[in-house]
Amino acid sequence: MTSSPLERLDIDRLLAPEARRTPEMAGLWDWIQSEDAKDPDFGKTLPAAELRALQFRLSRKWNQDLPDVAVARRFTIPGLMAAPPVPVELIVPHQARPGALLQAHGGCWAFGNLDSHQRFKRLLAIETGTALLSVDYRLAPEHPFPAALEDMQAAWRWLLDQAKTEAAFNGPLVVTGDSAGANLALALTLREQELRRPAPHAAMLFYGVYGEDLDSPSYQRFATGYGLTRELMQRCFNFYAPDEGPDAARHDSLVSPLHASETALARLPPLFLNAASLDVLLCDTLNLARRLDSVGASYELAMHEGVHHGFMQFSAYLEEARRAIMLAGNFFKRTFPARA
Repeated sequence: MTSSPLERLDIDRLLAPEARRTPEMAGLWDWIQSEDAKDPDFGKTLPAAELRALQFRLSRKWNQDLPDVAVARRFTIPGLMAAPPVPVELIVPHQARPGALLQAHGGCWAFGNLDSHQRFKRLLAIETGTALLSVDYRLAPEHPFPAALEDMQAAWRWLLDQAKTEAAFNGPLVVTGDSAGANLALALTLREQELRRPAPHAAMLFYGVYGEDLDSPSYQRFATGYGLTRELMQRCFNFYAPDEGPDAARHDSLVSPLHASETALARLPPLFLNAASLDVLLCDTLNLARRLDSVGASYELAMHEGVHHGFMQFSAYLEEARRAIMLAGNFFKRTFPARA
């Protein structure tokens, strides 16, 4: 019997008081704090729209020296049912193989756009050797659940239609996302399977939000001082699924996939999960892995120690970010060997 990826982890050590940044992460974190402090709005409690603008300004430093790709084209696709058109960006690396990644950016369901993850998504397309369709889904709190998920569904169904007629897309179709984007990627897969519609062939999920428990050991251990805070995640849930009652949307498996049924989890396609060890969301990934183990689902798990939530955005400065993108690319190529 194959052992669980969790068996290779010393979880008590990961959550211990002595858990520390790597020297590279520590130096980068000092620089991040000094750079961010130059913005007059940094550290303030801002309304959602102003906080979104601040997050966009702060993200610019991660998107310098963009890798060269064959195509970077923006357009819109039809929204789901009566929803507005969805802006997307198609990124195609040189010598791309058939197939595509469908990417949902992170940002607490409330921040981010087609520019915020530009370097990250180009590198991911290059490492997998396949096209990437990035989705500029509607943002909370102006558009709470399920608006973002519906936009991801619209993009997924558009991609399926393209694969029927365009040879460039007639290959593995894989959904991916980081943080809240990982949440949307997993929710999309669960929803399409629930509807008995074609679902992604695999999912690559990076340090995702999978549950609404803000009192987990990692939320307590890394509540402040490591980038993403417990307080900000509380605001994010209030933006996306504001009702906290017993029947609230935030308890739905499409907001908190840890509530998905055993049947739903067992029929998921192959998953690639990763986690940052210094992250309030660490236990979300560990708990998802435990649930996947309980139903015998196929998944891989990469643990990146000594780094913060969102570290894959730091690829221009952090070796561990580049390694994480390489590992995701290796999973894709191993799961879907290129045809001769």
